[in-house]
Amino acid sequence: MDVPVKAWTKLRVRDRRALTAGVLLLVPALAFSFVIQPYRRARAELRDRVIEQTGLLARELGIVAAVREVPSQIETAAQALARRRPRLITGRDPLAATATLVQQVGEEARRHGVLLEAIETRAAESAGGGLAAVRIDVRGRADLEGLLRWLRAIEGGQRLLRVEGLTVARSDAGTEPDSADTETLLVATAIRGFVLHSGGDRP
Repeated sequence: MDVPVKAWTKLRVRDRRALTAGVLLLVPALAFSFVIQPYRRARAELRDRVIEQTGLLARELGIVAAVREVPSQIETAAQALARRRPRLITGRDPLAATATLVQQVGEEARRHGVLLEAIETRAAESAGGGLAAVRIDVRGRADLEGLLRWLRAIEGGQRLLRVEGLTVARSDAGTEPDSADTETLLVATAIRGFVLHSGGDRP
């Protein structure tokens, strides 16, 4: 203990001041390097862990809430499907449903005196919600009364069918029909129906 004190007393005043100033500068630097910086790093790591755990907890709570809602959502979807199923075209796939649509449209045409001269099938398209839209294009002849009854039967029947792009023209355009004759009309239209299809099947 005496040796450092004697060494200190032997220093000149200027040297003592310089040594004191150096110590005063060194102590804050050491404190920053060995105390403040480690504390800041530890605090930042703790903050990151808290944020991560909070995010995980929020996702877990969301999963739990979604799982609780699944039964009611399944029941709602089943009820909606049960309501609309009777109005859909029957068929195991869009191709079979298209054949059913052709048959139904043809039967209604015969019932109401519409002569179908051509029926063309189109590729099925996804209609969303687990449905596929099937379509046929038809051309034929009918009088006005028969045509109206046929269209009414298609769109007003049990099945959900849509008549699209209807065009009607006189078969004897440019001539005056006899008042006693029933005028024959040329008709062309697309008819669309809907069928259930599984998510893995492409229409």
